[in-house]
Amino acid sequence: MIAPTRKAEELRPGEALPPSERHFSAVDLVMYGAATWDWHRLHYDGAFADEMKLPGPIIDGQIYGALFAKQAVDWLGPQAFVQKLDFRMRAMAFAGDTLAGEGEVVEAKAEDGQAIVVLAQRLQRGDTLIAEATTEVRLPD
Repeated sequence: MIAPTRKAEELRPGEALPPSERHFSAVDLVMYGAATWDWHRLHYDGAFADEMKLPGPIIDGQIYGALFAKQAVDWLGPQAFVQKLDFRMRAMAFAGDTLAGEGEVVEAKAEDGQAIVVLAQRLQRGDTLIAEATTEVRLPD
């Protein structure tokens, strides 16, 4: 059974999103490159990464946005619509890394007759902040 979409009035500032976690193998990065047509060698070629003195192929920054959106919609429900997502990359992540997502509700508001939830989200690799986002999600009335 599919869980219902949450209502804005149920949400409170400071309420935590359920944590998420995603491990990225080199194969994951190749598949992502194929899906997005992003074939830069930094994202799949281990030998090239070695030449660049990097610990491995770099996880494409676009993946961070996908992880933020997925965490928000998975928690808020199938009718949640990400209408705005601003994020900043703070550190690089590489094939073999596991990224942990966390976040909380900043506010739930009405805007132009729509229920909007604003989330603050972060991706971490251990103690290292990889990326942070502000995500605005529209919910049904």
